[in-house]
Amino acid sequence: AAFTIRKNPNLATVSESDLSEQFKLALQIRDKVTQANETVIRIRDLKKQIAERVAAVRGKEKGQQSSDAVIGGEALTLKLTMVEGEIYQYRNQSSQDPLNYPIRLNNKLAALQGVVESGDGKPTDQAYAVFKELSAGLDEQLARLAAIVKTNVALFNRELLKRKLDAVK
Repeated sequence: AAFTIRKNPNLATVSESDLSEQFKLALQIRDKVTQANETVIRIRDLKKQIAERVAAVRGKEKGQQSSDAVIGGEALTLKLTMVEGEIYQYRNQSSQDPLNYPIRLNNKLAALQGVVESGDGKPTDQAYAVFKELSAGLDEQLARLAAIVKTNVALFNRELLKRKLDAVK
């Protein structure tokens, strides 16, 4: 059935353009939160694949000193964990942990979204400034991840191919 969506009459002092600005910023924040969370999932998948490959290398090279592949895989996992830790606070296990381990980019963005959506009206200049800062921080971590994948994952994959093991995807 056809219907019309109208603004709440109790919001007479709020313009349509203000509500549109609020919606637009809320969508941008949502997209950044999604990007952050998908990046954490990707990093965890990479770390899982690396752990599997390192275990396979260890199985093939029993009794030998740690090889370049094992050392490289462990170093690569550490680099990925550092990027993950900037995006998501993986150390939080209990409700008291945020006191010791502060929230990270994905949580800050989600909190900002709550602030932007908490009222009906145009977001504040501060909300835009915080979004810009957090977005830049996430973009920086995405660039770090891309550089790690381009260089370190590629090097690790070469070591794996020497041992006739599947590359990390």
